[in-house]
Amino acid sequence: MDKSLKTWMLSQASYYLEYLQPRKSIALLEALMTIDKKNPDVYRMLSYAYLQAERPEESIRAADNFLKYARPGSDVRAIKWIKGRALLKKRKAALSR
Repeated sequence: MDKSLKTWMLSQASYYLEYLQPRKSIALLEALMTIDKKNPDVYRMLSYAYLQAERPEESIRAADNFLKYARPGSDVRAIKWIKGRALLKKRKAALSR
């Protein structure tokens, strides 16, 4: 896939996240993930989109994949926050059952 198309898909997914349309963002990011399996930016954004869409299990998995593919020395504070929020949502859902 052309690099400019990947950049456009990431930009469009970011736009959807900003305007609280996580399902549209997820569709783009999941398609991009099948093409670029080791891109940490895809997993970071996907983790946040899943969190917005109330899908904490997938958010946690995407956060773990981000940490797996992130370059050494990368800033991981945001992904740790996202993963923490997803773990909290997962825990609350388990308690309400």
